Order: sequence, then structure tokens, then C-alpha cells
Amino acid sequence: MIKLKPFQEKAITNLRKQFLDLWKTGKKRRELIFKSPTGSGKTVMIAQFLKDLTGDPQFDVDKAFVWFSFNEESYLQSKKKLFDYYGGASELNLFDYTELITDMKLEKNNVFFINWQKVKSSSKEGRVLRNPTEKTNEGLFDDLIINTQKSERDLILIVDEAHRDTDTDLAEELIDLIDPRIILKITATPKKIPNALELEYKEKAFINVDREEVIEAELIKEKIITQTKEDLEKHAKNEIDQDILLLNLAYEKRKDLIKLYNHLNKKINPLVLIQLPNDDWATKGTLDKSKEEIVREYLREKGVRDHEVAVWLSDKKENLEEIEKNDSEVNFLVFKQAAATGWDCPRASILIMFREIKNPVFHTQTVGRILRMPEAKYYPNPELNKGYLYTNYDRNVIVLPDSKQSLKNKPFIFSSFRKEGKKAIFLESTFMSRADYNDLGDSFQGIFEKTANNFLGIKENDSKQKIKEKLKEHGLDLENLHIENKLIADVEIEDFDNFVKEIIRKGVDLTKETSKNDLQRMYNLICFDILAKQEEENRRFGPERSWGKLKSSLNVWISKLINEKRDLCYILIVKNLIESENSTLRKIIGEALEKYRSVREREVQHKASRTKTYINLKLPQDELQYTEDYEIIKKDVSKCAMEPFYLQKEYSGKENEARFRKYLESKEEIEWWHKNGDEGSEYFAIPYFDWSKGRERLFYPDWIVLLKSGKVLIMDTKKGDTAKSDETKNKAKALQIWLKEKKEQKNNYDGGIIVEFSNIWKINRNDNYVYDDSGKDFEYLEILFGKQNKLK
Repeated sequence: MIKLKPFQEKAITNLRKQFLDLWKTGKKRRELIFKSPTGSGKTVMIAQFLKDLTGDPQFDVDKAFVWFSFNEESYLQSKKKLFDYYGGASELNLFDYTELITDMKLEKNNVFFINWQKVKSSSKEGRVLRNPTEKTNEGLFDDLIINTQKSERDLILIVDEAHRDTDTDLAEELIDLIDPRIILKITATPKKIPNALELEYKEKAFINVDREEVIEAELIKEKIITQTKEDLEKHAKNEIDQDILLLNLAYEKRKDLIKLYNHLNKKINPLVLIQLPNDDWATKGTLDKSKEEIVREYLREKGVRDHEVAVWLSDKKENLEEIEKNDSEVNFLVFKQAAATGWDCPRASILIMFREIKNPVFHTQTVGRILRMPEAKYYPNPELNKGYLYTNYDRNVIVLPDSKQSLKNKPFIFSSFRKEGKKAIFLESTFMSRADYNDLGDSFQGIFEKTANNFLGIKENDSKQKIKEKLKEHGLDLENLHIENKLIADVEIEDFDNFVKEIIRKGVDLTKETSKNDLQRMYNLICFDILAKQEEENRRFGPERSWGKLKSSLNVWISKLINEKRDLCYILIVKNLIESENSTLRKIIGEALEKYRSVREREVQHKASRTKTYINLKLPQDELQYTEDYEIIKKDVSKCAMEPFYLQKEYSGKENEARFRKYLESKEEIEWWHKNGDEGSEYFAIPYFDWSKGRERLFYPDWIVLLKSGKVLIMDTKKGDTAKSDETKNKAKALQIWLKEKKEQKNNYDGGIIVEFSNIWKINRNDNYVYDDSGKDFEYLEILFGKQNKLK
């Protein structure tokens, strides 16, 4: 089963909360908009959300789901993803319109998948599924919905790719028919964001997954490198057609990526996507060849065999079987719009987009097909963590997915190259993904058992009779086991289907003779409720993933102590937990949760250490790319290793860095300097522990300097409050640890935190960084250039 990433866990928790808040209004057609970037695993998150909702002890309502997708391939893929995620077994029963029969209805927790186009009444298929027949009153689809509603079963409508035409008259007519309690809209690019009033009055709810979290989890590529029309015009020779130039660039890039994967012993065959213009038929009328013919001819000339080229067109489909596999023999996919949305092939790394003639609109969603990582992790070579877009669209019309929300997702349109004659160096760099899960793990069982036995004074050699006596002393009496109804009435447990109220209304006690289902349900609810209501921060764990672990820990512990039937053990535990003020078990649980916090944090840090990757990073890279937020700097850059030198237009500390750059330019001892980036696997990073966040993060020092002597200086410039901060102290310590390790191997590294005092640059190289305005813990930076004798 897929292991969810921390950001996915958080999103699923938020989905549940917002969903239940909307449900509690008791009104219909409440909208829950789930915005999540392409490649973030939206379908997987929804699959887990539905699974959690179905097994939620607070939400055992009678409901069914209708899932709309917007083409045939999309709904089939969504259904398959859920089926695979559940391992073929689930409380959720999945089926689609091909399984419709007369007089059918959706049963509890059914998920019905259908292509939107099949039920839009203007379509041919829609008329088949919606028109009355001899055996149906309203058509198969309408009868399915109406029959379900007659069963007083609530419907939840899930709309995949909800940025499509869901606000048309036909869409409204379908929503009128379904009359859903909740409409869950899934999209990377919502048309409308709910306003403050809609959110306040719970007409709508909104969940947003930050793209940066998805990048940090290594699910999608760090960046998309873009070659645009302007670049083609710069580099193209007169005798080379732009179409051929695009194909050449993509073909050569694919060869480069193959070499890099082979170097890592990865059996990954990078796929090139070639999107033909929708109006390709029009070009055939004005030119000798269509784009499809040009592409086919080019690939044949390159020796590409027919079985290595897949085609996905409305009237033609070839070699698509198992194309998604990383080691598929298919090297190129020719398509128009079919593969533009919803289709997943993580090995796809290169995209060619030919500009349409009559309607030159850039299709942003298509770029999403090259965002995913083949193995949901980054590779030591930064080139493998990027996607490559080659197009003859104008630069100003290119918009990448989510670019309005994130500067990092703007197209990379400028390139800088290492200067000829400037030799690269190699430094051990780090990149890592997050591992900050806040749930109870398997190790909680041992902590709980030890805590409970210590609390009750139970020893390993105690007899069964002695154990029962100690349990009784603490309110866990095995005699006269039943739960009085009035106790249930006094406990405050939140649920969403009136289960507790119904138990109270019945007026019966919970005993071994009463419903096992009621007892089990009450047990589940209490475990969830206890975790959800922990007030102390070090006892708080996400109840959605943890209540089952708590229940399991209680069961395993009590079963080791007494030889009684499970039902009796359940009643013993539930009765004590309901007695909130005097509950021994609640006290034990609180203590165990507190003790477990440090254990879980160590486990998370261990996970984090396993997600760290150390790479021998080439610095500077042969080529670096930049977005429109960068500009060329021509002053004080003669010793810069890269040409041209790009710098972000606006950022804090820019003036301070400009003065330091001027200082570096004045040093004869310097061979070259390189301005490091602040994120991404192509830049140098070392790990440090951020105590304010309680987790390990990456530090990207500002400057890498190579001296003519061969020594490498690694420095980070600070000023004002940043020089005084705890974050700088933590980074300084991490840098000195890194330098010390490297000096032991080869005494060729130095560096530290750089601050300017009264127009003099100084450095702090201490293991424990301390700053004050006098700079007493700093040395003159000139020392690193061998000029001690010149210091005043």
C-alpha cells in the first residue's frame, strides 16, 4: 500500500474536518473545494479520505458517492487507482455505468464512477443512459439516482477536474437531479475561490495544498526548464526548421537523461511527449506536411522503431499498453488533447508543444504530464529532478500549473553557463524530504503497556488473582459488568449520525447481551474522542490515524492480564473510559501519550535521516536556469564563475551582498566565486536542526569561493537582526561541523558567518556562534586570504 506523505496526511485531516463542518449544517449542496497541485496525488488523498470517512467512528451515516470525471480514460483511471489503493478489498464498493441494470440503486458506501459526457443530455450516450425505456421510467442513470434517494440515502457528489464545464446549464440540471448533500470539487486550478461570507456561513469550504510541500515531498519535479520561441530564434540556423529544432532539442535531452539514469543503475526509460496542434489538419491544407507527418518522418530518420512510438489520438491508438511502466520500450508519445489532463506517466520528462495556428492558446494542464517523479523521490543528479518543455509558443503566453500561487513555478527562461576555463569543484551536498508524521506508531503499544502496569502497580510475577484485585482497586471491576444508560447520557462525545442520542433514547444499558455493534461503536467513538480532546501539546496526536492504535493498545494490554472473552474486556474498558472524571484508563492514556512524544520524535528524526541523500555535487553546474524574477548583473562580476550573472530582482539583504561581492572582486587570491541558490538539488546545502520548528532543515550558504591555492571557502553573509538570530546560530554550528569533517579528510576548506563591522568584513568560525555589536567573537576576513600581517 502507498505510504502517504506528511502533506497528504495533513490535507486528508483538513478534508475530514471541513467535510464534517459542512455536513453538520444539515443543508444540501454545500461545496468543498479541494485545490491541490498536479502531481500531488489528489486521487490517492481522496481514496484515503473516503476510506477514513467510511470507517470513521463519528460518521457512520447512510451515504453513497457519485464520482464524475470528464473523459472516458479519466474515470477508468480514477476507479482503478482507488481499487489498487484499497488492494481490491474495502468497505467501499466501486462500480461504473457499464454495470448499471434496471431498478438498481446505490447501496451504503457505494462509489459510482461515470464519465460526465455520458450523462450530459445533449450527447448521444447521454440520451441512451437518461432517456426512458420500456424497463425504466427516467433512464438508467436517472433511475439509479431516484431509487437511491427513495432509500433516504444521502448522496455525495465528487467532481474530478472541477475546473472544467461544471457551471453550465447542463451541469446544474444534473446537480438538481442528484441533489447532493456535499459537492466535493477536486482541481489544481479552481475557477472560483470561496469568499469570506461563503466560508463564514458554511456554504462552502476550501482546502489548499501548497505546491512547495509537494516539491519538498519529492513527488513532483523541482522545476520546468523552458525553451521558447524567442530562444529558438536566437539559436536556430536559417537552414533548420523550427519544428526540427524542437525535435532535435528533445531528442538530445532524452539521450542525456538516459545516460544519467544508467549511471545510477536505474531502469527508467525517459518518455518524450509530443503534443500536436489541435488544428493540425489545417496546416496540411497550407503546408506540404502535417505536424504528425513531420514528427513521424523525423523519428524514422533517427532510427526510432514503430513499437517505440505510441499514438494517442481520437481515431488512432497505438502501443499504449503498459506505457506508464518505468521500463517501457516506448520512447515517444504523439498525442493531441487526450493525454493532457488526468493521465499519469511519471517517467515522462520532456514535452514538445507545437503552437496552434488558428487558436494559439497555451494549454497549461498539458505541462502537468511531465511534473511527476518516476519513483516519487529526487535523484543525486539535479538534471533528473527537472522537466523540460520545448515549444514555439511566445514566452509571454506560457503559464505553468499553479504559477499564480508560486514564484517557483514560473517558467525558467534564462540560462547562465559556467565560464570557459573555470574549473568546477565537487562538494558533499544534502537534500531531503520531510518526515513529520503526527500519529501513533506501532511502538506506542509497548509504552502504553509499561505505563499502565506501573500506574496500577502490576508486576511481571503477579498471579491472575492478584492482577484482578489491583484492577478492581482502580475501578476496573470484572464483576457485574454492564454500562448504565445514564453514564452514556452524561458523557460528551461528538458524532454526526446521532448514534449516541439513539442509544440514550433506547434507555438500555450496554451489556454482553445487548448489541455487539453498539458496544464496538461506542468503544471506537471514545478512543477517537479522547485523542481529539487532548489539550496539552505534547499529548496531541492526530485522532484520524491514531484512534485504532489506541484501541489496539488497550485490547492487547488487557488481554495479557486477564483471560476473559473479548466482549467482557470491551465492556470493562468502555465503562471505565465513560467515567470521565474518575477514569483510571484516561489518566493512563494521558501519561502514555506524554511519554510517547519523545519516542515518536526520535522515530520521525530517524525517518528523516533515512530520507536524507548525500551527493557529490558539481559546483557550479554547467548551466543554471532562472525565471523572469531574475535580472542580469554586470557590475562587480569579473570573478563570477557563471556568465551572465543572474540575481533575483528583489530580496532582503541584496545591498549587503552587493557590497560583499565588490569585496570579493578586489581579492587577487580568488580564482572564482559562486553565488549559491536557496533551494533545489543543484545548489549546495548542509543539514541543520531548527529548534524552533523541532526538525532538521537545509541550510544553503550564500557564497562558494575557490582560491587560486585550491582552498574552498564557504561563507554566509548576515546583517542586523539576521546576524543575531537563533537560526543563524544553528546554521553556523552546522557549517562548522561540516567544515571540520572535511578538514579531517583534506585541509582544504574554511568558512563561516560573515558580517560587516564599520566597513570591515569579519568572519565567525567558532563552533558555538555568538554575536554582539562589538564583533569580539569575529576575526578579520583577510585572515582567510593569508594577510594577517596587513591587519590593524
